[in-house]
Amino acid sequence: MGAGSFDPHALAVEYYFGDLDYWQVPAICIQALEPGFDGSALRIIAGLVNLNPVRGRLLTGNDIRADQIDSAFREMGVNAPIPKDEARLVLATNAVRRALSGESEVVNEATHIRIHLCDWDEAPLELQPIAALSAELEHADPSKWNLLEDHLREAMSNFLNARNRR
Repeated sequence: MGAGSFDPHALAVEYYFGDLDYWQVPAICIQALEPGFDGSALRIIAGLVNLNPVRGRLLTGNDIRADQIDSAFREMGVNAPIPKDEARLVLATNAVRRALSGESEVVNEATHIRIHLCDWDEAPLELQPIAALSAELEHADPSKWNLLEDHLREAMSNFLNARNRR
C-alpha cells in the first residue's frame, strides 16, 4: 500500500469491526509514519513489528493495549474508537456503493452484508431490508430472481440515500 492509497479511516473501520487483528496494527503504524502521520502511540506500536519468530518471540495481545491502538488511530486523524455498529454501517455502505456502481454483483454484496456484516440474523434496522431480501433470494424460485434483484437494488438505494442524509 503506497502513501497515496493509505486510508487510516478505512483501516480503522476494518479494525473496529473485527476484520483486522491486533497483530496487523504494527505494520499499519509503520505505513502511517511513511506519509507523515506521527505520534508516540504510532511510534511505540510500530516498534513492536520487530517481535517475530526470528527474534524468538511472537507479538501477543498483551503487547498492545486497546487504548494504545485507539491513540494510534487518533494520531492518524481517526475519531477512534469506532463503535462496531458504526463500522458495520460504513462497510455496508461501501458494499452497497460497489453493487450499485456495477463494480460487483448486487446479490453478492447483499449476501456479504447479510452473512459477514450482519452475522446472518443480527441486521440493524437500516440493513434489515437488504438482509431479508438476500435471505429470500437464497431460497427463491429462479423465475423470481430478477424481481428480487430489482427489489435489492431499490433497498440498497434507499439505504444509501438514508446514509447520505446523515
